[in-house]
Amino acid sequence: MDNRINHLCSFSNHLVAYVLVLFIFSTVALGQTQILGSAQVQPSLDTDKAGRAEAFPVTANASGQVNSLSVFLDASNSAPRIVVGLYANYSGHPSRLLSQAVILQSLAGRWNSVQIPAVEVKSGKRYWVAVLGVNGQLGFRDASSRWCHSETSAQGALTSLPATWSRGGTYSTCIISAFGSGTTSSTVSVAVSPTTASLQPAQQTQFTASVSGTTNTAVTWTTNGGTVTSAGLYTAPSVTGTYTVTATSSADTTKSSSANVKVTQPTQISISVSPTTASLQSGSQQQFAAYVSGTSNTGVSWKATGGTITTAGLYTAPITAGSYTVTAVSSANGTSSASATVSVTAPQNVAISISPATVSMPARWQQQFSATVSGSSNTGVTWKMSQGTGNITQAGLYTAPSLAEIDIVTAISQADTTKSATATVTVAAPHSVTLNWSASSTAGVTYDVYRGTISGGPYSLLSSNLTSTTYKDANVQSGSTYYYVVTAVDSAGQSPYSNMVQAAIPMP
Repeated sequence: MDNRINHLCSFSNHLVAYVLVLFIFSTVALGQTQILGSAQVQPSLDTDKAGRAEAFPVTANASGQVNSLSVFLDASNSAPRIVVGLYANYSGHPSRLLSQAVILQSLAGRWNSVQIPAVEVKSGKRYWVAVLGVNGQLGFRDASSRWCHSETSAQGALTSLPATWSRGGTYSTCIISAFGSGTTSSTVSVAVSPTTASLQPAQQTQFTASVSGTTNTAVTWTTNGGTVTSAGLYTAPSVTGTYTVTATSSADTTKSSSANVKVTQPTQISISVSPTTASLQSGSQQQFAAYVSGTSNTGVSWKATGGTITTAGLYTAPITAGSYTVTAVSSANGTSSASATVSVTAPQNVAISISPATVSMPARWQQQFSATVSGSSNTGVTWKMSQGTGNITQAGLYTAPSLAEIDIVTAISQADTTKSATATVTVAAPHSVTLNWSASSTAGVTYDVYRGTISGGPYSLLSSNLTSTTYKDANVQSGSTYYYVVTAVDSAGQSPYSNMVQAAIPMP
């Protein structure tokens, strides 16, 4: 008799499991899609005391609106009212409550569903499903995982889910038998980049595909001419024409996007040099440029019948006067070239001067120097610092260092590097303002220092949490006037501004 009873109970359990599986699908209304959570009855029984909420991580498998939540209640559930809700995720924990609703008459041993105010979710983003039993112990089903955790609320005696989650305990049972349903808001779409390309036979270009509306972003590449790899690298065919490269979504093979490739024969290579003529003195320089058309390889090699020329086209005239030729040869086709003629004359007596020749300035100030070159058509100079730690650009703009010193700026003639001129810069010591104030009689006080450029403010905070009654402001500009105030700060708050003091920074 007992064996038959056990057999009958075993049969009944199987029957219930079968009915529950059918009910899983019936909980999703017509036109509704399961968007997040698990619609499987998990193997472990879990319980929470009345008034204690627990949240479980879920990931949206599609973008859309969740407007209902379903939870499987174990046969042991004794809570008549169940609150279910959805929380946003922040740093791996539930944070802000997005929506909630109450199951007024819970049914133990089966799925329970309730409509919630609709929540917009995004595919692949994490959310948290929370459950709360009221007036009884909540019994539900879940499973453990090494990759996530569930969290109980810090608050007890809850009758609704808190607007902001406060974490209590964490547990490895993080896969709950609960899911959210609604309507998806996006469909799969594919975009190919670039959308057009122009190539010569056998040339290659890289295509990329972006897929939206699904977490499966894989695509299959095809073409009606040439070849394309599984990574989108296209090789043009030998025959000219217009071809199509297509990326088809692996998630939805009805969705694809294409790019057009125009394959043409290479055009005739032509090359020109600029300038075509130049007049230089011995040892002076001229920058030449080469322009190549008819090929994507615009590189050239340079050569000269006299003097020297770099790979970048910078020509230096020889010592001997005469007429010389500079030639650029196409790297794509060695039979294509272009030339320029250079007339070299003996150098004249070069002289150079700098203005101003002497200058005094504060630390970190700037001075524009100019150089005058006579005796040569090449009036270019090279600027450098001969003494000191200041800095000068090749346009002659000098910037003083932060410390007092004497710097020497030098301009060197590019026509005759043996000719140069110098200017002396006297850099004054940097100024600073030291503030002192009377200490507050209150214990535990710190001080904040403020500075403004207008009497009476506004003021900007210079330093805070000072424990001493003195402060040095080293970040001041010569010729400027500053206004200072101090406040005292303790646990009760901040005092009003002190009396204002004025500091006028002199010029060097």
